[in-house]
This record gives sequence, C-alpha cells and structure tokens, in this order.
Amino acid sequence: MTKTLLDIENLTVYFYTEEGIVKALEDVDFSIKKGETLGLVGETGCGKSTTALTIMYLLPPTARVLKGEIVFKGKDLLKLSENEIKEIRGREIAMVYQDPMTSLNPVLAVGDQIAEVLIYHFRMPKKEARERAINLLKDVDIPTPERVISMYPHELSGGMKQRVMIAMALTGNPELLILDEPTTALDVTVQAQFLKLTEKLQEEYGMSILWITHDL
Repeated sequence: MTKTLLDIENLTVYFYTEEGIVKALEDVDFSIKKGETLGLVGETGCGKSTTALTIMYLLPPTARVLKGEIVFKGKDLLKLSENEIKEIRGREIAMVYQDPMTSLNPVLAVGDQIAEVLIYHFRMPKKEARERAINLLKDVDIPTPERVISMYPHELSGGMKQRVMIAMALTGNPELLILDEPTTALDVTVQAQFLKLTEKLQEEYGMSILWITHDL
C-alpha cells in the first residue's frame, strides 16, 4: 500500500491588510501519496499559491495560519522551528515558481545559481558543485549544458529558464516537488515538452508532484 507523503487538514489562512481581512484559505484538505501527482486547479486569486507558500513556510508577514495541519512524512510542518524547516525546504520539498524571470538572478550565470544551492545545502566544493550543475542541466534535457552553464538568464528562452528552475529544485533530490503555474508563460508546444519532462523526472527521481494551475 502506497504511503501518504503529505496530508493537509483544515488549513485556514487569513491576510490582515490595511483594507481589512482577506480570507485566503478556509478548511483546505488534501493529501499526496509517494510517487503521485496531484493537480490543484482553480481560478486566479482562489488561494492556490498561498497553499504552496504555506507548505514552504514562506508566507508574508501579513498572513496568519489560524488552524490546520500540514503533515509531511509524519511531522506537522506548522509546529517545526525555522531551523527545522530550513532543513526540509529546498531539500525534501522544493518549489518551481510561476515566473522564472523574477526567480532567477539576472546578474549571475545559471550554473553559479545552481551551484550556489549545492554549496549552501550540502557544503559541496565549488568544482564538484559545478559538475553536478552540468549533470542536472542534462537531466532536464538542456542541450550543450557545458555551454549553457556559463550563460545568463536573459540569454535563455522562457522554456530554457523554466528548465533551469527545475534543475535548481532537483539539487536536493526532493521527495515533493511543487510546480506553481509553471507553464503560464510558455507557448503550447513548449508546454507539451514541459509536461513530458516532468513525467520523465518524476519516474527518474521517484518524487511526488503538486501541480498548481488554472488551466485544465
């Protein structure tokens, strides 16, 4: 029997703004099993990204979790310390954000940005981190990764930038990958390629995927 990896129950999140209280999430329930893909679908503004940011412990200061549980591998993430969350975020749970243009640093080569994650999380030597970055770019089907690793985000297409973001997310070999509207800025052909890529990576890495979208 497949074990449950993530179990969310009664998750309720409000934003306290100058204009008043915004009820972002109310009594949200869902679970994801190991190796499973779950689609979280809804119109813009319904709380999909807020759900993801709550899982990642990255809510803005105006947000409050009023009740609920986010149980990951038997631990309620909402009861962990910031240091404990840092050990999970980016390693066991990783996230690819909607717009790679704002997620990638425009003044750093993409290889340096991937290597930076490896050096920070795994204390990997720079040379080893660079080699691992090249292999990760190969995993996400980027051609000539030895050349791309020295390129800057503005030199890459939208689809290539999104692949770089996935490579960064895979650095810790996560058990859960959250994709927040990852195909929004891509044309239809590239979207289809992206779907095939995520299926391939899920099989290779054995991870679960939470796919957030407004597009059925």
